[in-house]
Amino acid sequence: MKHVHDYLNQHIQDQSIIGMGSGSTIEAYIPAVATYISENDFDVTFVPTSERTEKILIEYGMTTSLDIEKIDLTIDGADYFTPSLIAIKGYGGALVREKQIGYISKDIIIVARENKQTDSFEDLKIPVEINPFLFELTKIQIEEITEAKITDRSDGDALFITDNGNYIADCRFESILDISSLHNTLINIPGVIETGIFDRYINQIVSFGETDFTVYKN
Repeated sequence: MKHVHDYLNQHIQDQSIIGMGSGSTIEAYIPAVATYISENDFDVTFVPTSERTEKILIEYGMTTSLDIEKIDLTIDGADYFTPSLIAIKGYGGALVREKQIGYISKDIIIVARENKQTDSFEDLKIPVEINPFLFELTKIQIEEITEAKITDRSDGDALFITDNGNYIADCRFESILDISSLHNTLINIPGVIETGIFDRYINQIVSFGETDFTVYKN
């Protein structure tokens, strides 16, 4: 993955504030960006999208903070994406923080393996984060309004709990006429905190294989 890491490092500048995403692709990148920053003696602050990412950044000697006034760039992964710069995220459970940090940033770069590319999000798992209060009733509302097929996100024998203390319903839709409209419908259901539909502000998606990568841009 060195070829992809070198490309991403080109976007890291001294004195910048970088949102750092979650997931295996990002975890593989963190050692590379740490080396790059050290070799260039850069002063960079990272805004982590999850407690796990924060822990790894600190392990590699990186500065992290949530007390910031801007974010210059966010680098994050994706569970699925289209070349039209729409992504599904949240399989790791950090979708709320990922969306907050990403959408506040001036730019978002999504990096994902080429097998994550899709032409349609139909029948794929779309995470929806839900307030625990009236969780079951909220799921019923989602099913009735959107005809979703829902599976509770679990952690062993218990429900998975996000860093924000919420639950996740993994939703599948047989037909999606417009992914942005679906997000709007879901987010307007009381109890829904956020969806894993990232349909705005992504500036480029880096799709990589073993030896090469493709960049999709606006």
